[in-house]
Amino acid sequence: MLKTSNIPTGIRYKIKEITDSSLAINFLEIGILPGKSLELVQRAPFGGPLAFLVGDNLIALRADEANLVIVEADNS
Repeated sequence: MLKTSNIPTGIRYKIKEITDSSLAINFLEIGILPGKSLELVQRAPFGGPLAFLVGDNLIALRADEANLVIVEADNS
């Protein structure tokens, strides 16, 4: 299992879990759900936000927010 802030760009992963936090409900509302596919598209320089493709949606998260999303290899 990996935190999304540590994955390489261009590889698809499956969301395994959302770490329990006050932001968990916000992730669910924008479509970051366990079982969905996720791909890191771009990293902003100097520790800026990370852009993820979740399903058909492009979503930007801060690195500390991305650390709350745990992923695993997508073998499909």
